[in-house]
Amino acid sequence: MSATETSATTGTWAIDAVHSSVGFEVRHLGVSTFRGSFTDVAGTVTTEHGIITAVEGTIQTASVQTVDTALNGHLQAPDFFDSASFPQGSFRSTEVEDLGDGRLRILGELELRGVTKPIEIDAAISGTGGDPYGNDRLGLTGSAVIDRTDFGISWNAPLPNGVLTVAEKVRLVLDVSATRPAS
Repeated sequence: MSATETSATTGTWAIDAVHSSVGFEVRHLGVSTFRGSFTDVAGTVTTEHGIITAVEGTIQTASVQTVDTALNGHLQAPDFFDSASFPQGSFRSTEVEDLGDGRLRILGELELRGVTKPIEIDAAISGTGGDPYGNDRLGLTGSAVIDRTDFGISWNAPLPNGVLTVAEKVRLVLDVSATRPAS
């Protein structure tokens, strides 16, 4: 079995939204890293002969969650995700490259706020196996860095020391569990 092989043959795996997370990390006030996530996620991982060949996913932007409900509302507003006008973000892979030892480079297109840009996700297979319900399960972790202003998310407030309230570079963090019926 090669580094990117899974325990199953050709098929489509459904992302298990309950056991998966799509999050983001961004520098705040130049002194700390702020984290948030989306609770409404969906997608698929495609395998051919046990090799991951494609990844697709969506988030509902109104499902953005932080530790502050007022901030959640601000992130859903036009200053950030503009959830009323752009309720969904999406990712679609265009190429999956095997780097060995379970590591992958996933190239694809990220769409946020109606803007589509290419991104590169550094990923790894975090595990495979059966679950207690008779399904095969596949774990995939990954991260990518984007410039949020490329997607029209440009709200900011400069501080007296010249640092921005919210950094422009954002790290996306993925931890996916996907299932398919056991073969």
